[in-house]
Amino acid sequence: MGVVCYRCPDSGEEVTTAIETGDDTLAKMRALDLTIWVWCPHCMTGHQIKPADATVAPQKPTTIAPTLAAS
Repeated sequence: MGVVCYRCPDSGEEVTTAIETGDDTLAKMRALDLTIWVWCPHCMTGHQIKPADATVAPQKPTTIAPTLAAS
């Protein structure tokens, strides 16, 4: 499982979305020729991207700090 990434067509910057999926699902989306609507933090606008223009990047694990017990 990972998150969908794409390159902003205006700025060329890499964008990591909050869309969680796997390579198998992205492949199915490519076969159906679907369009994904996403917000771009680089150019502050929405983009329509094709799954063929996207990749799945590994999700970075979230580290939760241990609770400090009162002494």
